[in-house]
Amino acid sequence: MGKTLAAQSQRRGKGGAKKRRRWYGSTAIVAGVILLAVALRVFVVQGIRVPSRSMEDTLLAGDCLLLDKITYGALVPWLDWRLPGFHPPRVGELLVFKYPIDPERSYVKRCLAVAGQMVEIRDKVVYVDGARQSDPPFSKYVDARIFPSAVARRDNFGPSEVPAGSIFVVGDNRDNSRDSRHWGFLPLDLLLGRPLCVYWSVAPEVLDGGSGLQSMGSFIGRIRWQRLGACVQ
Repeated sequence: MGKTLAAQSQRRGKGGAKKRRRWYGSTAIVAGVILLAVALRVFVVQGIRVPSRSMEDTLLAGDCLLLDKITYGALVPWLDWRLPGFHPPRVGELLVFKYPIDPERSYVKRCLAVAGQMVEIRDKVVYVDGARQSDPPFSKYVDARIFPSAVARRDNFGPSEVPAGSIFVVGDNRDNSRDSRHWGFLPLDLLLGRPLCVYWSVAPEVLDGGSGLQSMGSFIGRIRWQRLGACVQ
């Protein structure tokens, strides 16, 4: 009788140990997946949403972008340094950065000039090192007025040399963008990454006071299916 009870107790002990090992293994897998997801978001890729119309018609308000954080080197949280990148920003590239006036906000613009280059805007036309620059394919102007630099630097800027450690960025919706023409050159240490593609896109909602069912139908109707997966350039 005593041997039988001992055997049963031993089997229960082995069964409990197996359950604990399975529980520890499952916990380790879940923790590893969470850590991997966090590491990927911090150092590799991240999703961001375009909040405004400043990059029309290249990017639209409501576009959700997949952000490459490797090319320029990912920022290390809580530390004042970043990982090595493959190359610094190049002229013509789109990039995402912390807004210099409010670092809690993220902006996306296009790089028009890099350190050491002379940038000038004359009557809305961009010149870099004296050479006239072509506008990006989907950029646009929505205001026919041309302001002198004494009134606003939107249409006439510089000439001014881009200082070391900085770049000159402008929105593709040239007459409806707050950018380097207004708040100055962008320091490279504010860079977050380079947008790769549109993974989701929903047109901004127009509030009309409809019912919940109408709101759901409106949401589905606002999805820009044709933009899903579109490459950004």
